[in-house]
Amino acid sequence: MPRTTHTKRGVRHLLKSRPKRGALVRYGNRIAEVLGDARGERVMIRSLHEDGVERRSAVKWRNLKLLDDQLF
Repeated sequence: MPRTTHTKRGVRHLLKSRPKRGALVRYGNRIAEVLGDARGERVMIRSLHEDGVERRSAVKWRNLKLLDDQLF
């Protein structure tokens, strides 16, 4: 059974494997770019926060969601 999460627009599928470098994903309420692997089950991402500052973070890849077909 695929891992899914329910949203107002429907069902969004979670990632089944570690995303490749350069992939665009959704992490929480923001869009992020995968920079590469980190320790354990984590990947480094680059995202733009609400305050306008670009930050790099190590997050568990299982918390990333596939990006919808439409960015905006």
